[in-house]
Amino acid sequence: MPTDITFVLTSCGRFDLLAETLRTFVAFNTAPIARYVVVEDSGDASVRDAVSGLGIDVDVIVNETRLGQMASIDRAYRTVGTPYIFHCEDDWRFFRAGFVEESRAVLEGDPSISLVNGRRLGQNPYFDAEHATAPLRTVNGVRVRVPPVGASEIWGGYGFNPGLRRLSDYLDIGSFAGRGHEKHVSMWFKRRGMGTASLEAPAYETIGQGRHVADPTIPRAPAIATLPISRSFPRLRPVPTERSLGA
Repeated sequence: MPTDITFVLTSCGRFDLLAETLRTFVAFNTAPIARYVVVEDSGDASVRDAVSGLGIDVDVIVNETRLGQMASIDRAYRTVGTPYIFHCEDDWRFFRAGFVEESRAVLEGDPSISLVNGRRLGQNPYFDAEHATAPLRTVNGVRVRVPPVGASEIWGGYGFNPGLRRLSDYLDIGSFAGRGHEKHVSMWFKRRGMGTASLEAPAYETIGQGRHVADPTIPRAPAIATLPISRSFPRLRPVPTERSLGA
């Protein structure tokens, strides 16, 4: 297989999780990687210590001030010169081989698939709702779940969980930060008839539960006054304004 994949990881100060993510990726990945890039949004240059000793060369980009997720990804992707990017975050554990090769086969076999996700079910209700019962397809010999593009008004067009994607699609959109946040990027792809796929055989899981890092570019939801609880006014569950697929 040609070496035409760049690994790009976004990090923000969780160096123990970062080290586990990289260690397990290197241990289980069997596809050639042209270059490893880590973009660190905390401003802490000691991230270089966290990525050392893994037997790989890592290009580290440290943001002097926090840029947030979208602008950090833009900064890293603009250094990429390979046709494919394996995008990653700093809070994942990989547990089987072959997932990159499978993902590449899917992208080569269906141009309407924007990325291939390999996370396991049971960790995020949003992801499970999209993929657990999505139609099962075989693309280039790989079994994947592909939710219909219209299954959700917002989600399912794109996302930033670990997964393989094309550089050409990023070049088409121009800038993630220029579009807004994850949901706006997802809707951009959906309007073009593109959506995500997930491997039927999962290959990784999140390890970042309870360690969420707030994105400084996402406005906090306004406080809602608490109504007195009575028989007439039952307690309502809060509705999230932004989801976190990394959780």
